[in-house]
Amino acid sequence: MTETPEAGEIDLDNMTLMGSHLAVTGHLRAITGPATGQLTRREADTLLRSYLEPRGFSEAVRRLATRHLLILVGEHDTGRRLGALALLSRMSLAVSTITVLSPAAGAADLLTGTEYKPGRAYLLHDWITAGTDRTELVNLARKLAELGSYLVITRSGGPSQAVEVEHAWAAPEPGELFDLCLRAYGRRAGLRPDELTRARELARTLPTPAEVVRLAARLSPGGEPAGEEVTAWLDTKPPMREVLAVAALAFTHRLAEPAFGEQLARLERLCQEIGHRPAGGPLIGVEDGLVTFRAPHQRARVLAELVARYGFGLWQPLREWVRSLPGQGPAVQVRAAEGVALLARHSMKEARQEFLEVWARGSAAERVAAANVLSYLCADDTLAPEALGIALGWAADPHDIRATAAAVALGGGLSVRYPDDCARVLRRLETLGGPAAAVAAQSLKSLPAR
Repeated sequence: MTETPEAGEIDLDNMTLMGSHLAVTGHLRAITGPATGQLTRREADTLLRSYLEPRGFSEAVRRLATRHLLILVGEHDTGRRLGALALLSRMSLAVSTITVLSPAAGAADLLTGTEYKPGRAYLLHDWITAGTDRTELVNLARKLAELGSYLVITRSGGPSQAVEVEHAWAAPEPGELFDLCLRAYGRRAGLRPDELTRARELARTLPTPAEVVRLAARLSPGGEPAGEEVTAWLDTKPPMREVLAVAALAFTHRLAEPAFGEQLARLERLCQEIGHRPAGGPLIGVEDGLVTFRAPHQRARVLAELVARYGFGLWQPLREWVRSLPGQGPAVQVRAAEGVALLARHSMKEARQEFLEVWARGSAAERVAAANVLSYLCADDTLAPEALGIALGWAADPHDIRATAAAVALGGGLSVRYPDDCARVLRRLETLGGPAAAVAAQSLKSLPAR
């Protein structure tokens, strides 16, 4: 159970509470930068090296050239972002640089609050405040046409009333995409015909273009590990105590050995698994006193397999245990947040409903954990807009206790990817009062000078 939160109890000057948050934010600053801004033609061409035009691409080119605004509507992981870049690369432009806009911009912001320059290309990916007002969007298309500029927006969901500027998007054929990736990256060398055939058959069963690209990338020396050893081990149907050990490690990776043993024992008691504990198993090792997976990629693969293979019997006690981890100290809290962010790659619904929303309404440590999850999500270009959307939802009501978690997140990893949006929302929270005002003021002080 979470303790009853008290207004204003998140103190960003409390280093015991906030040390982990600062570390997570610092890590993100080292590996990534703003998601908005300028994308050069060279960067776009690199991304498009393995791009395969799906059905309807030529019609989308025609419609964009005619309307100057096109909204690609479809499901996640269907290649919409690369599709948008490919479409813009087909337009006649004065400057080849693409300006990437914030996914938080509303239709009115795009129409009246955005400065467009003549002959330029603009991209807005994963529109989280999607507007479907036909008049605003048609007027935006007219404005862009007058300037000779082009804007492609991607959003999830189905078509709206603004059909003039929307285009249904679908993934390319996976077998053809696989072959293109092999050609683009020179992966065929050294592959036996039977290996190539098996890999292509597997590619045709994969649900997303990203997974097809990753499969092709693994088919070379030094390629990304596939994690087959995780699958093979779970295929042996290991005892539940061994499964619990790897599940616990997925949420507490690189924790000191005594601390890991303590947390694992808590999970075992919840699962009523009492008895002899395995020595470690094929996936678990110890490095410099820290309990680790034997290979880094195994952590994410374990989570994916647990989601796919196990149901209520494992996940119900595992959820209860993970929800309790922020109260076990900063070292455990930050590892749990990273684990939940990895889980979100495979089940955002599970990560949000069972952990993020619970923590955002909980104790100070739990709300900081929720903010850390959003920061970790920002390391993934696909999940970063979702993290921003979650934080903006929490911040909508300054008197909602979740707004304090949002204020921490907006001063953390989200400020690395979306600095202007975060500064704007934090200033609003600071002026509106409520429990989030003091936290927002402290977060504003931590933002880098611009």
